[in-house]
Amino acid sequence: MDMHFYADYIGKQIFRFLTYINQSMQLSIESFMVVLKMRWYTRPAVYHVVVRQTYFTGVQSLGWIVGIGILAGLAVYNIVHFAQNIHDLTLIGTLLGHVLLQEFAPILISIFLLIRSGVAVVTELGNIQARGEPRLLASMGIPPVEYLYMPRLFGFALSGLILTFTFALVAVWVGGAVVSLTKTLPFSEYLLEVRSGIEFLDLVSMVLKSIFYPVIIVLVLMNQGGKVGNDPNQIPIRATAGMLMALTFVCVVDVFFLLIQSLL
Repeated sequence: MDMHFYADYIGKQIFRFLTYINQSMQLSIESFMVVLKMRWYTRPAVYHVVVRQTYFTGVQSLGWIVGIGILAGLAVYNIVHFAQNIHDLTLIGTLLGHVLLQEFAPILISIFLLIRSGVAVVTELGNIQARGEPRLLASMGIPPVEYLYMPRLFGFALSGLILTFTFALVAVWVGGAVVSLTKTLPFSEYLLEVRSGIEFLDLVSMVLKSIFYPVIIVLVLMNQGGKVGNDPNQIPIRATAGMLMALTFVCVVDVFFLLIQSLL
């Protein structure tokens, strides 16, 4: 009896997970097609939502990211100091490429976006669902995916890319400045080691993760916001579930990426 119960429970959870993945894939594909067609650019209502979402998610976060990047730059000094102590300066570029660019920067920015904008996305979409706005948009000939979902997906993806690059640049340059000021290593030699140690694949990995992780996060959040239905009391429940689920998904995907990279 217990075996049948657990088998049924596991089967239901797997089916729910696959259904969730299918819905997220459909939503992302539809949003991507809307971006490619560029018709949203000529629609002021949709265009303003895109600009507002990008400004709220990305531009208003720049100050925080620069501050965090400065703190990370202080940690870069420790990397240089460690490499100098073991007399292997090639570790500077290698560690910065593998640790800072590939792993730390994308995951940190993704978590920052989740903490800063996660609840807002679920709350906003939840209130929209509770007011029945998707049906109103459809009656006006405006696809809900174009007005409600694409701007948030586009804003998170673009913000993730820009903020990740900003964080990495600030961290590397501040680290070099600290190294130079403390006379640990000449700034030109530091930049040479960074340039020679960071590989093209490190940058490619950072770009892919800086876009993919925020997209995963916002897909989870939008899915939870769409489940509010007509009951606004569901908003805090869905917001909490969305935050935890998005964080779990990002961590699982990051581990998956690490496994793939270890096999290559």
